[in-house]
Amino acid sequence: MATPWSYGDRGTATSGAVSSSNGNTQSQLPSYYNATDHTKNIPTGSSADRSRITTNDSNHGTSTTATKQSETGVKFNPSEMLEKVVRLGNSLYRIKAYIPCGNKQLFALESEKPLRGYDGVCPVCAKQHILLAESRGFYVAVDSVFQALEQKKLEEERLQGRKSIDRLDSVKENLPPLKSPILGQNKGIEGDSNSCYMDATIFCMFAYSNVFDSLLNVKTEKKSLTQLQKLLRENIVHVLRSNIGFVERDALYHLRTQLSEATGDSSFKDVEKDPTEFLRALEGLFNFAPLKTIAPDQPPNATASNITTNIMWEMFDPNPHNMLSTNIATIFLNSLSEIPAKLATIPPFLILVAPRHTRSQRSYRYIIPDRQIALDNKIVQLVCLKCQLTNHNSDRANDFYSCESCFARESPSLITPETDAKIVCYCSTCLSNLHRDLGKELINHNARRIPVEQHKLNLFAVLCIEVAHYVA
Repeated sequence: MATPWSYGDRGTATSGAVSSSNGNTQSQLPSYYNATDHTKNIPTGSSADRSRITTNDSNHGTSTTATKQSETGVKFNPSEMLEKVVRLGNSLYRIKAYIPCGNKQLFALESEKPLRGYDGVCPVCAKQHILLAESRGFYVAVDSVFQALEQKKLEEERLQGRKSIDRLDSVKENLPPLKSPILGQNKGIEGDSNSCYMDATIFCMFAYSNVFDSLLNVKTEKKSLTQLQKLLRENIVHVLRSNIGFVERDALYHLRTQLSEATGDSSFKDVEKDPTEFLRALEGLFNFAPLKTIAPDQPPNATASNITTNIMWEMFDPNPHNMLSTNIATIFLNSLSEIPAKLATIPPFLILVAPRHTRSQRSYRYIIPDRQIALDNKIVQLVCLKCQLTNHNSDRANDFYSCESCFARESPSLITPETDAKIVCYCSTCLSNLHRDLGKELINHNARRIPVEQHKLNLFAVLCIEVAHYVA
């Protein structure tokens, strides 16, 4: 079970993936037919029957004008089914023939794109009943086709009452997070066809905290991402925070549709996914990854290629001592030590994902969320921009300071985007040397000690599974 805990400082606004086509013209063999594994079949109740089928060649001349009945009782006229287009998985296929083979009823289909690894024979009798386009034709159970057509019909009926985006509730004004709980009927985010993973994640991110608000306004060159951003901002987040307090399901439908198009992953549209998949999609689309880690006592190189960036931290802890329970802070520290790694930044937030295990393979019986996590010297690594000394250097203890004026003058090439929470600091020795000859200019420099041992992030959201349903 994946359980993200979100930590951030409620006091200020600044503290607190993706599959696509690879260009290959051939599509992968559909999951419901594998020419080399006859135990795999289309998703019907009789999918395991293929090994028991006997061939009867006399069936091949059966008339397509008489009414037939499928195994599940659906009556149909084969001639009326010819040339119909059916969607199976993410691809479209055209019905070319009705083929009774043995005690099974099949349709011969042709794919829009070539199917890799298919030899064009019937999966029941291993013979070619009719001539199909090379590498495009295959056979599928009649019931699977009707199941797909029924699903399409239900989807069309469901879409008839959809609101267009311009008819959705919209709030352009930037609103602060909510200060009191949302209670009552028709409050919160209305789900839409397996969208609970997304509803709960958005609620955790935006309802009571503003640490993710930079995501709503990060600049992007792509028009499709700008539209997705606007939909998330004005039709979902701002509506949730307004006196309306209720985001209707059609807003989530349009968000999922746009996310599917932006990522090239159509499963975002109607399949229940994991919250981490949604977060990874946002990370990839908007380059939103403020959590940065680095190897202990290793200063960032010139290109920062030795810094790992993430939107969240997926924790792991084997629990070698077989303890009954633990807390989030301990698992977080243990998983950092296991790599080993340190935080290269003081992040604006932490999304921590608990270890994933089945009920019978959990590392801990209970995991307790901490109300607060301290980002101390055990977790955060400070590096002086001048001498590369780190706060874990045992040779000489040193305080670290930030000075924006010195940073702008000494290291302008290290200026980073607003979403970056990179720690910019100097050790006390280097800062004294930088300030030594400034004279009157020093009055414009505001050097501040970085109190890492006092920096804390407060728990503001927990996302978990309750009886196969994601809840915030």
